[in-house]
Amino acid sequence: MGELCSRIRALLRRAGVSAQDNTNTLKCGDISIDLLGSRVLLNGILLELTYVEYRLLCLLVRSANRIVSRDIILNDLWDGTGNLVDDNTLSVYIRRLREKVETEPDNADTVREFSKKSEPP
Repeated sequence: MGELCSRIRALLRRAGVSAQDNTNTLKCGDISIDLLGSRVLLNGILLELTYVEYRLLCLLVRSANRIVSRDIILNDLWDGTGNLVDDNTLSVYIRRLREKVETEPDNADTVREFSKKSEPP
C-alpha cells in the first residue's frame, strides 16, 4: 500500500498537482501520521510499525481524548466478533505500540475493561 501511494504521489507531482494537504496528515502531540505515505513520525523520527500497529495507532489518534473500547478496536482492526484473534492478541499489539511510541510505557494511563466476573478486588 505504501508503494502504491508513493507511485501515485510521484505521478501527481509530475502532473503538477500538489498533494500537500493537511487532510493527509494526522497529528497528536509529538506523533505525525502521513496517511498517503503510511508513515509515522515521532518527534521527526520515522517509526518502524507493523501493519496492525499502524492501523491501531491511526484509530487511536483519530479518537484522541476519547475512550476507545476493546470492542471498537476489534471491530475496526479485525472481524466484528474478534474471532480471528486470540483474546490476548490485542493486548500484545497495544503493548508493542506503547513501547515504540511512549517514553515510559509502564507509567502510562490506561483504562481497562473488566467483566463482572473479573472485577478487581
